[in-house]
Amino acid sequence: MSAQAWKFYNQGKHYISGTISLGAQTFNLHLYQSSSNFATATNSTFTQLTNQVTSANNYTLAGKTMTSVTWTTGASAAQQEFNSAALTFTALGGSINNIKAAVIVAQTGASARDPANKLLVYASLTSAQFSISQNNTLTITMNTAGIFTLA
Repeated sequence: MSAQAWKFYNQGKHYISGTISLGAQTFNLHLYQSSSNFATATNSTFTQLTNQVTSANNYTLAGKTMTSVTWTTGASAAQQEFNSAALTFTALGGSINNIKAAVIVAQTGASARDPANKLLVYASLTSAQFSISQNNTLTITMNTAGIFTLA
């Protein structure tokens, strides 16, 4: 499945300068429906997002914690790259329905669902929302050049 490139939330860029530590923060990836406002670049906190994928069948509103998160030298010494391992969502006990987009949220609050958690980037995963049928998986693999690169 071909996803769009990750796009920054307007405030996401500002949070990098002190609120979010790209090399040490916990980040969660959440899935959203087509009726969500995930692509509103002026959103800045988790509580502002609407219509997350329903918590059921092995998907939770806490999203999925990203692993192997790195903030390191990119393709050249003049670049810094933000990256993580691929994430896999498996539908168990039924389908995970109405998936359209993914949002990466920095866990700046006490939990993955803290309303004050900061939004970093979002991507539309496909042109039309879809479902993962029972016992099937959705794997979101980050670009080989990283989620984003600063040069």
